[in-house]
Amino acid sequence: MGYKKLDEVMELLTDELDGFNKSIDRFEKLTQNTDNIKVMPDTSEIERLLQEYRNFEKVNTERLQESVQDIRSQISKARLVPRIQLRIHYAIWFISLVIIGYLSLQFSRIGEVQEKAFTEGEQEVISSLKGYFDQYPQHYESYQKWIQKKDSVLNQK
Repeated sequence: MGYKKLDEVMELLTDELDGFNKSIDRFEKLTQNTDNIKVMPDTSEIERLLQEYRNFEKVNTERLQESVQDIRSQISKARLVPRIQLRIHYAIWFISLVIIGYLSLQFSRIGEVQEKAFTEGEQEVISSLKGYFDQYPQHYESYQKWIQKKDSVLNQK
């Protein structure tokens, strides 16, 4: 009885081994077929898509650069204060400084003007008095007495 079962198991194992060997033979044939097949990779479609994308990005980049250049030129032309207003402002400052300088010069020369006016006034008064004293000699004598009296009082102090 033990041999019968052993024979059956042996027979089953032999059938399994035959099936396994057949599978290996088939696998070897398939492997040989795949070894003979040469696959040529075709990346032309991928390259075409990449080229399209590169061109698209190039156009976009150029457009962006043009926009940035336009913005730069507009910013460089823009002013917070218009040029004419700036020139008027500088002109007012310049005129103010000229006026201040002129008035300072006139103020510094005021002593000379006063002295000149005093001298001219004195000469005018003397010439006027001379004509008066020539007409009225008695008044000239009383004037001389008054001056002597005045000088004597001043000398006493």
